[in-house]
Amino acid sequence: MFLPRELDFPNHEVCGVDEAGRGPLAGPLSIALVCFPKNLLVKALQGEILNGIQDSKKLTEKKRLELYQQLFSLPIKIAHVFVPANFIDTMGMSWCLQKGIQKLVQKSKISQPFLLIDGNYKFENKLEQPLNFYYESIVKGDQKILSISAASIIAKVKRDKYMLAIDSKYPNYKFAIHKGYGTTLHIKLLQEFGLSKIHRKSFLKNIIKG
Repeated sequence: MFLPRELDFPNHEVCGVDEAGRGPLAGPLSIALVCFPKNLLVKALQGEILNGIQDSKKLTEKKRLELYQQLFSLPIKIAHVFVPANFIDTMGMSWCLQKGIQKLVQKSKISQPFLLIDGNYKFENKLEQPLNFYYESIVKGDQKILSISAASIIAKVKRDKYMLAIDSKYPNYKFAIHKGYGTTLHIKLLQEFGLSKIHRKSFLKNIIKG
């Protein structure tokens, strides 16, 4: 059962934020933001719309795609960004998350939103501009906060679509099968073909040279 935390901040637009692709050996980090108007949030919390929504990892691919399409059919605010593998290598994951979220807020055109972010993040502002949002990190937020669950679905589906699309550019790696995660097949192909341009070199130091 979701907690109606989005209703606890009446002076801000409250958005859920989640990422997908933190752990893979290849491909971008995918980050999404979702902000429900209060009337639709109440309907979703009551099960009148988005029936069955939950953490994307607990959904079948079919159900995840169904909810993804429903989310984009609703008059809600959605923003999404990719952070490429080379930024993850050069700047580190914490910087990429913070930079990605800054970009999400800019894309959403929401002034000083309050973000409910899945995880346990404590951002130290290392960017060239001040934070453009207030936030609270919520451990297992994708299981507790409806807008975070919605963001988790969008981030996951967007990333999967990207990996499926790029499979034809790098056919040796079979990204359509493992989506860049460190499966036995993926590691075997890495050892055979070396690194592609979308591999995260910093994640592969103990696996392969190149």
